Amino acid sequence: MVALKQFRNSKPSFSDLLPYAGLVADGIILLKDGSLMAGWYFAGPDSESSTNVERNEVSRQINAVLSRLGTGWMIQVEAVRVPTTAYPARDACHFPDPVTRAIDEERRAHFEAERGHYESLHALILTYRPPEPRRSAMARYVYSDEASRSETYANRVLNSFQTSIREVEQYLGNVLSIRRMVTRTVIDPETGSGARYDELFQFIRFCILGENYPVRLPAIPMYLDWLVTAEFHHGLSPMVDGRYLAVVGIDGFPAESFPGILNSLDLMPLTYRWSSRFLFLDDQEARQKLERTRKKWQQKVRPFFDQLFQTQTSSVDQDAMTMVAETEDAIAAASSQLVAYGYYTPVIIMFDTDEARLRDQAEAVRRLIQAEGFGARIETLNATEAYLGSLPGNTYANIREPLINTSNLADLIPVNSVWAGSAVAPCPFYPPNAPPLMQVASGSSPFRLNLHVDDVGHTLIFGPTGSGKSTLLALIAAQFRRYEAAQIFSFDKGKSLYPLTKAAGGDHYEIGAGEGALAFCPLAELSTDGDRAWAAEWVETLVSMQGVTITPDHRNAIARQIALMAEARGRSLSDFVSGVQMREIKTALHHYTVDGPMGQLLDAEQDGLTLGMFQTFEVEELMNMGERNLVPVLLYLFRRIEKRLTGKPSLIILDEAWLMLGHATFRDKIREWLKVLRKANCAVVLATQSISDAEKSGIIDVLKESCPTKICLPNGAARESGTREFYERIGFNERQIEIVTTAIPKREYYVASPEGRRLFDMTLGPVALAFVGVSGRQDLKHINELSQQHGPEWPMHWLRTRGVDNAKRILSIN
Repeated sequence: MVALKQFRNSKPSFSDLLPYAGLVADGIILLKDGSLMAGWYFAGPDSESSTNVERNEVSRQINAVLSRLGTGWMIQVEAVRVPTTAYPARDACHFPDPVTRAIDEERRAHFEAERGHYESLHALILTYRPPEPRRSAMARYVYSDEASRSETYANRVLNSFQTSIREVEQYLGNVLSIRRMVTRTVIDPETGSGARYDELFQFIRFCILGENYPVRLPAIPMYLDWLVTAEFHHGLSPMVDGRYLAVVGIDGFPAESFPGILNSLDLMPLTYRWSSRFLFLDDQEARQKLERTRKKWQQKVRPFFDQLFQTQTSSVDQDAMTMVAETEDAIAAASSQLVAYGYYTPVIIMFDTDEARLRDQAEAVRRLIQAEGFGARIETLNATEAYLGSLPGNTYANIREPLINTSNLADLIPVNSVWAGSAVAPCPFYPPNAPPLMQVASGSSPFRLNLHVDDVGHTLIFGPTGSGKSTLLALIAAQFRRYEAAQIFSFDKGKSLYPLTKAAGGDHYEIGAGEGALAFCPLAELSTDGDRAWAAEWVETLVSMQGVTITPDHRNAIARQIALMAEARGRSLSDFVSGVQMREIKTALHHYTVDGPMGQLLDAEQDGLTLGMFQTFEVEELMNMGERNLVPVLLYLFRRIEKRLTGKPSLIILDEAWLMLGHATFRDKIREWLKVLRKANCAVVLATQSISDAEKSGIIDVLKESCPTKICLPNGAARESGTREFYERIGFNERQIEIVTTAIPKREYYVASPEGRRLFDMTLGPVALAFVGVSGRQDLKHINELSQQHGPEWPMHWLRTRGVDNAKRILSIN
C-alpha cells in the first residue's frame, strides 16, 4: 500500500469560497446555504432612441416588478462588455461570384482586424433564500391541505420558487426582451447518448474566469463548485487563473437619480463585467433600519447639552434637519409598499494579463464613474471580498450598508442596451444558424443587420434624394448573395445597380430602351388554369387602360380567345387580336401590337426574358412612356417573378417605389405581396425618396404593419411640418426624429424594427465602393468600355482604375 496522506491537501481551496452546490431543476441551481438561483438573458430598449418619458416609464415598470420582492430575495444584474471580432464563417456563406465574395472578404478583414469593437451582454440573476423550516411549519399546517402537508420541505420551496420566478419573468417580459437560462440536452447522432449543458452554470463560470464556453454536466449534477477549477491568489492585486484582477467599487451616490444614469459605462471600449447586486428587505425591516437612521440624524439637529438641559444656546444643524426629513419620506415610502428597500452593491470587474495595462483601464473606468457624479475607488484590501461578492448567488461578501429603494435601483441598473442585432438570420425558412445579412458598425459596438423579423423580411427604406439610398440597396443585394440559391429581382431607376449586377454575373435589362431592346410575349404560358386566368385579367387591364369600360361580354370574349390560344401555337398579342371577335377589344389592343407604339415591347413571337439568380430591370425609360405603357409591362414582370418564388431565399427590390404607390393597380399588387410573399420565403424592399407620396398612397397602414423593418436615410427636414407627421405615423418618437435629422447623409442610416433601433454606418471599403457606390454617367460609360474590351475580366481592370492593388488576387480571377 502507498501512503497517500502526504499527497493530500485538506486546506481551504478556491472552490470552498464558491456557493454552488448542485443543479436541482431546469436552469435552477441550489446553493450551499439552501438558496435557489435562476437566471435570464435580457435586452432593454435602445437608450439613444428613447425619450425621457419612455425611459421613465421603463424605470417605473421595473420598480413595480421589483417592489413585490422582500426579505430573502436578491437580484443581480450583470452587464458584460466583451470584445467581438466574430464575422460569419466562410463555409456558412455561398457567394456564387467573385465580386460579391470579394466585397464580403473586404468587410470580413475590416471587422476581424480592427480593434476597439465591443459587444454588451446583459443577464439577470434571482436568488431566494427560504426561511427556516420551523418558521414555516405552523403556516403550512394551518393554511395547507393534506396533500401539501405531506409534501417535503425541499419540494415545497422549489415549487414556490418556480412559481415566483415565472411571475417575475412574465412581468419583466412586458418591459424587456428576456430569455431564461435553461438546461439543454445535446444528442450525439452516432451513439444516441445525450450530454447536458446548463446556460446558468456556463454564465457563472464566465463571471468567475471570463471564459464563455459550455461545460458538460456530470450525470448527477452535484458539487458544482469543483467544476469551476481555477487558481486564485488573493491580496492587494488578486489573480485568477493567471490573470490579474481589478475591482472598481462605487461607494458614493449623487443626490438624485434618473433612468440610465450610468449608461455611459455601456459604451466604453473596454472589457469588463459590471455587477449590480441588491439584497431586498421587507417593509418592516426597512422601516426599522430607516427609523434607526432617522434617530441618529435627529440627535445631530441640536447639540447634546441643549437637548439635556432643554436650552437653545446654538443654532440647529440644517443639514441634519434635511436628512431627518428625507429619512421620514423614505419611511413613508417603505410603508406605502410602492417601493422596496435593500442593500445595493455595484462593482466593475476587470481582467488582464498585464497588470500595468489593467490599472490604466481601471483608472479610466473610475474617472468615468466620478464624472457622472458618483464616488468610485479601485479596491485594494477589499479586492477579494468585492470580487467574491460580485459572483452570482453570493449574498454575504462585500455588503454595502446604505439603503436605497427599488425606484433608484431601476435607474441605476443597466436595463438600457445597445442593440447588436441577431447573430443568425432570424427567418425560420433559412437553414439553421444561417449568418445575418450583413455586419455594419456604429461606434465601438458592431451591429448585425437583418431585414427579417421572424419570417417577415419586408422593409421600407425612405429618405430624401442624395442621402445614400442607392448605395444601401446595392450593398443589401450584394450581401444577400451569401445565402445558398438566393434570388434577387430589382427594379432600378438611374442604373445605380448596373455595376453590381453586371459584375456579379447577373442580367441587367433596360426596359423600353429602343431598337434591339428586350421584348416580351406575355401570353406565351397558358398551360394551367392559373396562367389562363392571369392572361385574361392582364388583357382586361390593357383594354381598360385605353378607356374601355369592361363588361361581361368583354370578359367572355377575352376568356374564349385565351382558351383557344392555349390550344394553338401562336401566342403573341397580334394572334390574340386577330382571333378575338369584338371590334372594341381589337381597337383597344391595337396600341400594344406591332402596329402600335408598344408592339416592339409587348408583341414578340417568343419571350426574350430569361430569369436567373440576379436580375435588374432598369425602368427609367419605361416610366417616361406614361402610365398606359408602364402598367402592362410591370404587371407581366411581376407575374414572371411570382412564378419563380418556390421557397428559395428571395429578395425583391423596388427602387423609387413612390411611382408604383401612386397607381391603384400597383398599390393592390404591393399590398398583396406584403401579405403573402413571406410564405414563399421572399422579402420585399420598398425604397422611396418621396415621403409625401408614401403618405398619400392610401396603404401607409399596410406599409407600417407589413414592413416591420424600416430604414431611414438622413433627412434634415424631418422636423418640419408635413414631413414630421409621416415619421410619427410610422411610430417614431421625438428622439428618433432628432436622430434622423442630425444623421450624416451618405454615411449613416437609422434602422427601426420590433427587435431594436440603431444608427449605423455601412463601413464601405474601396472594393465595395467600386461596385455599390458608383452611379455617375462617366463611371457607367467607363464600365461599358471595360466590359467590351476585357469581357468577364472587366471587374479586375475596373478595380485597378479605382486604385485597388492586387485586384486579380482579390477577385481570384485566374
